[in-house]
Amino acid sequence: MNIPLQRMIDGIIATMRSDVIPHVTDSYARGQAIGVIDILNNLAPRVEWTQMPLARQVDAKRALLAEIAVVLPALAPAARKDLPPPHAADDLLSLKAELDASIGDAIALVWPRRHEAGFDRLAALIREHLHEELSAEMKITRKPLFAEIARGGAEAGT
Repeated sequence: MNIPLQRMIDGIIATMRSDVIPHVTDSYARGQAIGVIDILNNLAPRVEWTQMPLARQVDAKRALLAEIAVVLPALAPAARKDLPPPHAADDLLSLKAELDASIGDAIALVWPRRHEAGFDRLAALIREHLHEELSAEMKITRKPLFAEIARGGAEAGT
């Protein structure tokens, strides 16, 4: 029987809260145990990569590079990079990394010329893409438990 990863992580967190932390008397050790909960809270939404969100990220990166390629044709091949179906999560992550590298190359070419006609629009598109990507990442990043870790408190937030 396979237990879903999220359920397993939730079980580890519940066990840490109910069976481990209450029995740890050293404040440093309690802080470390709460640190484990903090790591698990932030690891859980990232571990089980689903193909759909990755595919959407890859499509957004391709679309950005295609728009940049209108002004900088040298970046057109990166916009057309594709994977043969089916798209395994690891393959999508690899392609995403390649597209990120191409976007980095685009930034190096566009940013110094961002005040020129055409390049200002590209700089705005890149900025918007990066902002949307970071916003999405922040939505799944939980608030850290630094204060609680430091004092070795028992009530760790989820």
